[in-house]
Amino acid sequence: MLFKIISIVGSLTFLSRILGYFRDLLIARVIGAGLISDCFFVAFKLPNLFRRILGEGAMNAAFIPVVSGVRTKSGKKSADAFFSNIFSFLLVALLAFVLILEIFMPLIITLIAPGFSDNPEKFNHSINLTRLTFPFVLFICLTSLMGAYLNTLGKFASMAVTPIILNLSLIFTLLIYFKSENLFFISSTLSFVVSIAGIIQVIWMYYNIRRNKSKLSLNFYFLKTFKSDKEITKFFKLLLPAILGNGAYQINLLIDMILASTLPDGSISFLYYADRVNQLPLGVLGIAIGTALLPVLSSQVKKNQKKEAEKSISKAIKFGILFSIPAFFGLLIFSENIISFLFFRGAFEYKDVQATSSALIALCCGLPAFIMIKILVIPFFANEDTKTPIKISLFCMSINLILNLILIREFLHVGLAISTSASAWINFILLFYILNKNLNYSFDISIFKVFLKVSLASLTMSYIVLKTYEFMINNFEMYTLYNTNFILILCIIFGIIIYSALMYFLGIKELEINKWKIQKK
Repeated sequence: MLFKIISIVGSLTFLSRILGYFRDLLIARVIGAGLISDCFFVAFKLPNLFRRILGEGAMNAAFIPVVSGVRTKSGKKSADAFFSNIFSFLLVALLAFVLILEIFMPLIITLIAPGFSDNPEKFNHSINLTRLTFPFVLFICLTSLMGAYLNTLGKFASMAVTPIILNLSLIFTLLIYFKSENLFFISSTLSFVVSIAGIIQVIWMYYNIRRNKSKLSLNFYFLKTFKSDKEITKFFKLLLPAILGNGAYQINLLIDMILASTLPDGSISFLYYADRVNQLPLGVLGIAIGTALLPVLSSQVKKNQKKEAEKSISKAIKFGILFSIPAFFGLLIFSENIISFLFFRGAFEYKDVQATSSALIALCCGLPAFIMIKILVIPFFANEDTKTPIKISLFCMSINLILNLILIREFLHVGLAISTSASAWINFILLFYILNKNLNYSFDISIFKVFLKVSLASLTMSYIVLKTYEFMINNFEMYTLYNTNFILILCIIFGIIIYSALMYFLGIKELEINKWKIQKK
């Protein structure tokens, strides 16, 4: 069922994001926002980029439609063999890729953080940290492939647990070295633990593969003949474009990091912390809907069930609207309060709060678009069309880069965030238009009804909550940081109640929960 799948993946992803927040809270508390944190976030960003593009998008987009076709035509045994062949190839290819980049890491850091070259200490420490984190790429890509295969079997929970493993590993390490003042040692240890967590994730996913009675075996002999396999060729033709087509947001953030490295110390950290807050609704909702939609839609496309596919897409869009718009308003009106509540302690100073909240305001303006992109690329991938999303992504990346170069001079790191949001809206509009015109997908008129109701409810909720917050702040006897944070939590809870009540009175019949099953052979 649609709602069941989204609930399972969404709840586990939400738990992961909460743990991720606690992890970032400890990082901000111990390391702060400066030279060392910039080095660590560059080292963490590079393998994490592969996790978000592959683990939360491209691997599913390329693998699921192909393996679904293999299972439909030839059965589960052939699907297991196809899965094993892809796994074997990726193991060898990624191992070689990681080794090569480890050797040329100074060049990589020069490319992704060119501003670090002017500071030898910052440059060399970034190289050392990235060499420690980069093996994570090998492990997370293999983990993503195993998760994608389990998704085709209707098993979604195990893959959603893997980020929790990473976050718990880093949290445990930070708690051990919480009182240490050797920031170089702490950042090095954290970087090493990232790769260790990747190994644990692979073991976890292999256990779940075996538990679900699927067979995974290494077949290196297959590497000699893989070019002649039509299904393998189809997979790689889909994979490379999907990396850009589904990873536009992450690639835009990478561009932002490259340019931010030329700005004063802390700029990369400000963008990282702002993105982490923005990723909570984006990750929970965008990933959950995308993960749930792709295997269902792929099955419907393979069976030529066009009307059912249109209903699935429309329902996914409505779910996205229902949660993304109120989340946008909440982040917009309480950006500084949220950043202060989450990170204002230890080495993270008030000036860092202001700089980070400004970036969050700019990023959250693109939140609804980010989530819609996650949904709208799925029909293209289900139809094995990766060329269209990649063309749109490349165009929007160009727009992002142009806006970056224009806005960075006046608005510094905030200008980079503004550009990312603006390019996301252009991406969303183009995907929506082409999906309707070129692929002839018809969208239910109830989508617009849901949009109007949600917008009205969100605006009303925002006004009531903001006035309530101002009243409580002005009338609270003891104005302290702790009291302000307590009021913020109360207002967020109050806002959720108000929004839920408004949606109930406005009616949400368009979002009736029906069964949304993966049809198996």
